[in-house]
Amino acid sequence: MSNNVFRQLFDGEPEQQNAPAEAVIRVNRHRCPENHPCPSVRVCPVQALSQIGYSAPTADMDKCIKCGKCVRYCPMGAITLG
Repeated sequence: MSNNVFRQLFDGEPEQQNAPAEAVIRVNRHRCPENHPCPSVRVCPVQALSQIGYSAPTADMDKCIKCGKCVRYCPMGAITLG
């Protein structure tokens, strides 16, 4: 378990670090196992991430506030914001 995931699970809410306005969410399908409900979808405060079945999540950048929660909560490091 990575230190980030450990802190999120046991130390409460991680500090928020907003990304630049031009940042875009990218999902690396090679890192995403696509075999479970994505934890990042559940933590998105504005429902900008969605998932159909167990497929890799997709992002609606019109809704995204670039808070970075999805990146921090992805246990596989498959989601990036940049």
